[in-house]
Amino acid sequence: MIYFIVNPVAGSGKAKAAVPVIEKIMRGHDLEYSFIYTDVPGDFDRVSGLIDYDMAKTIICVGGDGTIQEYVGLAVGRDINFGVIPAGSGNDLIYSMPNYKQKFSSFDEKIAFYTEKIFQGETISADAVKINGEKYFFNIGGTGIDIQVLKDALPLKKYFGGTSYLLSLVKNVATYKTGEFTLTIDGKTETDKFILLVIANGSYYGGHMKIAPPAVINDGFITLCEIKNMPRLKMMAMFPRVKSGKHTTLHEVSFINCSSVKLEFDGKKTINLDGNLEDFESPLTFEIVKGAVRLIV
Repeated sequence: MIYFIVNPVAGSGKAKAAVPVIEKIMRGHDLEYSFIYTDVPGDFDRVSGLIDYDMAKTIICVGGDGTIQEYVGLAVGRDINFGVIPAGSGNDLIYSMPNYKQKFSSFDEKIAFYTEKIFQGETISADAVKINGEKYFFNIGGTGIDIQVLKDALPLKKYFGGTSYLLSLVKNVATYKTGEFTLTIDGKTETDKFILLVIANGSYYGGHMKIAPPAVINDGFITLCEIKNMPRLKMMAMFPRVKSGKHTTLHEVSFINCSSVKLEFDGKKTINLDGNLEDFESPLTFEIVKGAVRLIV
């Protein structure tokens, strides 16, 4: 059985529009399949209850990065293929996947391309990141200036798509105040003020910005990106370089491959999990789960 988890509101309705294209292809194969629809945050338990794990061979997320984050846990640690049909506004995860194809002549061609991957049988053993021992994300989590950037970008996504993140970023560079964190990275502790902390499994986020160029989704490591406090003019000059990953040469920017990261901070912090925003109390622990998912590529 192949299960398609569809978020019909993802990509301003693109995920819903993808369903007829997927169905047309599936009717050409002698395989059982089912669509499960979800558009409510926190719907994991209900969706999980609709899956017969004894029969399930493949779970496919149809939507954006936020949909993948919510439902990758359905496949973690199970003998199930996990795939993505990108139909969100950003779709940053697929930029970090092997065999990524960037250009398509139409939306239907893109959906068909990723649907056909289900039958090609090529997979890799990909990592995931577990948060406080409870939930997972597949691409990137973090906190800092990107939280306000994301909040301000959401109303713009309808009009500007992935570019909305860059527009919001320019605005927030002028107003953002850095926060102090204590980090414990594989047992080693440091305290400092950071503009941004990114716990990366993939390389791209925020509308195809290459925030963590060293990150690889199947290398067995978290790639921690630290961006420490810097003058605002320098910050303004830095962020356009993030788009192509050229910020890596700045001395305020560093990357650490590790197995776990613990964040300690005052009060509550909003954490960006692949575009989903959640509030957490201190401490917050991120751990790599090696080979968590058999990912269709």
